[in-house]
Amino acid sequence: MKFLKALARRMPLMLWDIICVALSVVVSIRLRFPTQANLPPRYIALLPTYIIVFSVIVLLVNSLIGCYNGILKHVGLNDILRQLISSVLCVGLFYTADRVFALGTDYTIFIIMWAFMYLLMISGRGIVKAGSVLRARLLRATGDENRRVLIFGAGEAGVYLASKLIRHAESQLEPVAFIDDNQSIQGKRIHGIKVLGGRERLDEVIKKHHIDEVIVAIPTAPRELLQFVVDVCKENRCRVRRFGTIDDMDLKKVQVSNINFEDLLHRDRVDLGTQTVTDFIKGKTVMVTGGAGSIGSEICRQVLAFGCEKLIIFDFNENGLFFIDNELKEKFGAERHVTTLGSIRDRARLRQVMTEYKPEIVFHAAAHKHVPMMEINPREAVKNNVFGTINTAQVAIECGVSKFILISTDKAVNPTNIMGATKRIAELIIQMMDTLSDTDFAAVRFGNVLGSNGSVVPFFQKQINEGGPITVTHKDMRRYFMTRPEAVQLVLDAGAMADGGEIFVLDMGQPVRIYDLACDLARLSGLEPGIDIEIKFTGLRPGEKMFEEISLRDEEVDRTRNEKIVIMKPIDNDSTALSQKIKHLESTISADDTHDMFACVKEIVPTFNHKM
Repeated sequence: MKFLKALARRMPLMLWDIICVALSVVVSIRLRFPTQANLPPRYIALLPTYIIVFSVIVLLVNSLIGCYNGILKHVGLNDILRQLISSVLCVGLFYTADRVFALGTDYTIFIIMWAFMYLLMISGRGIVKAGSVLRARLLRATGDENRRVLIFGAGEAGVYLASKLIRHAESQLEPVAFIDDNQSIQGKRIHGIKVLGGRERLDEVIKKHHIDEVIVAIPTAPRELLQFVVDVCKENRCRVRRFGTIDDMDLKKVQVSNINFEDLLHRDRVDLGTQTVTDFIKGKTVMVTGGAGSIGSEICRQVLAFGCEKLIIFDFNENGLFFIDNELKEKFGAERHVTTLGSIRDRARLRQVMTEYKPEIVFHAAAHKHVPMMEINPREAVKNNVFGTINTAQVAIECGVSKFILISTDKAVNPTNIMGATKRIAELIIQMMDTLSDTDFAAVRFGNVLGSNGSVVPFFQKQINEGGPITVTHKDMRRYFMTRPEAVQLVLDAGAMADGGEIFVLDMGQPVRIYDLACDLARLSGLEPGIDIEIKFTGLRPGEKMFEEISLRDEEVDRTRNEKIVIMKPIDNDSTALSQKIKHLESTISADDTHDMFACVKEIVPTFNHKM
């Protein structure tokens, strides 16, 4: 069936080639013998034979060389060269057959036949492509919603994008100009589109040519260049997107997409050392709890990339495990990782997994993290984030784990919500565990992670795509942001440096105002906040605070070998008293009234300021 569909698709082109063969045979004979008196009778008798044999040769050679594999409206230089090679081979084979069977055909007929046949075949293909381009231009000329596009970058990606947009009228994107910093091509035309100058002319060209959208077609574009283009487009209320990134290997599979806010972070990206991480991870057995989540899955990717011998992915999310398992199999093979389904509340299951695989390093990323959801379900936050951590840590000690790294959050500092308070208790627990065992326990504390499940950026983008409004809790709310790769590099680097009891924190620069972030994302889509799309202020949600902090007042701060990472030294705590308070907390979570549970949390975390 598949063969028949392919044959049906190629049939019109094959019929055209047969017509080209017939015409070329007749024309070549008539040109060689222009009058009927000069035409030898044998040529008339052999004419059907010539056409049939030559047609068979042409169809076979064209099929073998791939002349029927392309799409007519996408015909390019490679197709023309392929057809040239094929036509030369066809005439050569026909000439050889003529000599083998001693037909004695004049050699000039073969030369004329080749030239005429080649021109006819290429002309037919060219007419189809020209018709497709003309149709696209006519559709754009009569369209009501066409967008005038400027392509920033006239390299391979930009040229490919221009040809793609010209061919596809249905995209409703009309490329009208190039901008490129390469002075050698400025002023020249590519696919009929002029390169109007370098980046210094971007603002002028947008205004002069009434550009609706700028597409950055430079896969290796640095953050500074993207920020420049975004800033110019903001001033002109012009949408900006990109085509291709450095990770894209095949332009044919690339789609025009929004510029990722990660590319425009309001600070320099942090590049952490990799050699110490390699020494820490390579050849080890690593276990990641919550390995199907946003941070956990990124830890899985990076520890495999850094050469761990075996990775154990532990999570209660069946679907998430399925997806991360398939992803890692495709990228790293199936031999170096194993997916294990289970909950950190199930100590027996944890013991079974750790006993079987004997991990040397545990990254504890399993947690309930959504603040409003935990305000509605506070007992679940305590059960999972506090007692799930205790289970995991105690089983790790039993099984001889060398290092245990807790994934914490800036919301653990002076918490105003139960999620942050439970993460602060988890920090205290692993510091206590460190003093009672040979396992090195440490925590890593960081802010909001761009692109993680439930993070604000994809939420805002969804609201923008739906036409708004964009909902912001408060105009002055600020948060620290970092990318997933940065967050996990911190986790791995912290693990390598950990001696036990530390809380590692990334110097995340200046916090970002959420309102500014929403405005930036709207402008990236060519919308002016307050004019084209509404920004609606909804007020703080239960448990939220205006600003997040990264350290407590009484935490001593030390610098590390990496200037972007600081250590919060352990605060002296009475382990016996803390153990008793945690036992008391455990007894409160089964009660109908949560008042005692919150009071117990407050006793453990004196800075907990919760408004019930």
